[in-house]
Amino acid sequence: MDMNKVIKSILFGIAFFPLTGCLSNLDLHPIDSDTPNTFFKDSAACAKVLVGCYDALSVPGGGLFDGSMNSQFVIWNVTDEMYNAAAGTGPKVYSYTSGYAPNATMYKNLYAAIQRCCQFLHYLPDAKMTTETKLAMEGEVQFIRAFCYFNLVQNYGRVPLVTEASSDVNSTSAKQAEEADIYDFVIREMEEAESKVFPITKFNFGGRINKSAVRGVLARVCLFNAGFPCYNTERYKDAYKWAKMVIDDPAHSLIPNFAEAFIPLIQDKYDIRENLWEIEAYCKSTSDGLKEYFPSLSTSLGTNCSKAVANVSFMVNNTMKITKRMFSYYEQDTEALLGSYDERRNWAIAPFTNAPTKLDGADRLVLTYFGSHKDPDNDRLVYDRQVNKFNRQYAKIWPAYQSNTGTNLCIVRYSDVLLMAAEALCQINNGSTPEAIGYVNAVRKRAYGQMDGRKFIDHIELTNPGENYTIDEVCVEVVDVTDNTASVTCTTEENKSPKAYRVGDVKGPLTIATAKLPEILGSDGKPDTKATRPIESIVLLDRGHAYSETPKVVIRSLEGGKGPKGSGATAIAVMKDESPSYELPAEATDSKEAFLQTIMDERARELCFEGWRRLDLKRWHNLVEVLQATRDDGRNAKGVNGAQLDYIMTPGNNVSDVHYYLPIPSGEIMLNPELKQNEGW
Repeated sequence: MDMNKVIKSILFGIAFFPLTGCLSNLDLHPIDSDTPNTFFKDSAACAKVLVGCYDALSVPGGGLFDGSMNSQFVIWNVTDEMYNAAAGTGPKVYSYTSGYAPNATMYKNLYAAIQRCCQFLHYLPDAKMTTETKLAMEGEVQFIRAFCYFNLVQNYGRVPLVTEASSDVNSTSAKQAEEADIYDFVIREMEEAESKVFPITKFNFGGRINKSAVRGVLARVCLFNAGFPCYNTERYKDAYKWAKMVIDDPAHSLIPNFAEAFIPLIQDKYDIRENLWEIEAYCKSTSDGLKEYFPSLSTSLGTNCSKAVANVSFMVNNTMKITKRMFSYYEQDTEALLGSYDERRNWAIAPFTNAPTKLDGADRLVLTYFGSHKDPDNDRLVYDRQVNKFNRQYAKIWPAYQSNTGTNLCIVRYSDVLLMAAEALCQINNGSTPEAIGYVNAVRKRAYGQMDGRKFIDHIELTNPGENYTIDEVCVEVVDVTDNTASVTCTTEENKSPKAYRVGDVKGPLTIATAKLPEILGSDGKPDTKATRPIESIVLLDRGHAYSETPKVVIRSLEGGKGPKGSGATAIAVMKDESPSYELPAEATDSKEAFLQTIMDERARELCFEGWRRLDLKRWHNLVEVLQATRDDGRNAKGVNGAQLDYIMTPGNNVSDVHYYLPIPSGEIMLNPELKQNEGW
């Protein structure tokens, strides 16, 4: 069953109760009527209800995994990764109450999903189908229910543990279970599910619950149970066990190119090597007749784009920006000053703003790079950046909705599993081990473009200066000869902010190389910007991504320019003989504390903006410390002031120990006298 096509197109509108009428002459014995007992009759009928259980995780506007601003992936995840550059209250500034509506919506919808699952599990046993199919369906729904409880206990701590289908709408009393008991239930249910569901290779896509997904999530659940507040440290062994089962599965490995772990999510494609479980976001175009669309991380966490232009750009509009602390987790290239040898940085964090405009003779999505190579001490050039990890401009949907996209949410990736295994081993062995270090280095090796023998450009050598070129009207194309994608930079080095565009789906950050022209003075002693001249050199500002083969460099005049067209300039890319080191230095692994900090930082680099940072900081019990340090970065920032500085600092000013838990919604406490509010709320 292709869940991407089915989950959003079959609604959960299964009538659990027969319809009745109010007219006196209505036949009270309808010919066709479904009740739960009659509907759950075979695998086809149960499959429809199964889709409803999946659908419950991504109800549009439901605050769960729909990718909207109010989901836990966005405003509930303001940490050291990002801040909200707009005024207001709520979790984006750690200022809200137990009456905060999105919090109540999230809580309510988790229990709504649980009740769907309970109904399914109650009626499934009587359905007629093969034992294998029935067990697989049962395992999928057990897992979804347990996953909802995992989210509840992570966020709210003690909550009611309801495992039976309810038909009494007036029954609102349920006692809260202890956190340890909820974790035990979640782990037990997921372990049962793991024994029942099919392997991922049966489906060959990650939209349906499979053994790999369950194992990966189980590793995460066990890590959380081992950390704050339960500190059930025996679970570290279980976390390692489940992670190792994924690692040893030949179906899984790191995708050699970091960007290609995300491009399939954006383009409605699958790659089960790394993406173990995706919550689906169905969206084809405005013309397909289907209506159940919702925002995704491509719009809620994207780089703003002012408008949609056919075959040029998609609209993105949000106020989330990244922090200097997040930016600083990555290594800075000390020569090509706009870049990093860590390909993750300029893929996850946009080093540019973008807008559709006419450039180089055509309408293009023009990327205007931040001029940090000219002004490295201006921290505003960092704080103004936005998330780019789920780049909507790689989508293939047209005509497009303004805010709704089809980018799937990947809940667990193989690289996450490697880092979880490393962390569990460190805790089990009270320090680093060669195996644990190897897992972290494997993630870093991919990040530095070295899994598949690719190399970075060292410099671009001008082999012929040509003649008759005009300042601001020279393009440098760097073409990947393996697929003919290209990075095109259309400004000269004198400009503070290079302008560029991509040709095709460039698989990583763009290579930014500008043509430097010699200065010519006019008769008045001032620079003559209209005079033509040869190229003096090619300045490499960002190496972009590593290349499998030496890329081709093309130098030409800008199409549609005002000056004459230059000619004759040629250049070659010279690749680095030695690849940059990705291996952890000794000081990063020589003590338990150092290695754990290394893993915490590596998780930020690898998994930023994927929705888990706040919860990671909770289990490490350093949420307040990290938020306050992020605030202090802003306080000491250069070039940042006014409202922007307030936006950066407010989360760290407001956060306190009370925020290790979300409040039980006040409306729930009014309805259920058995509930007790979390401390401090």
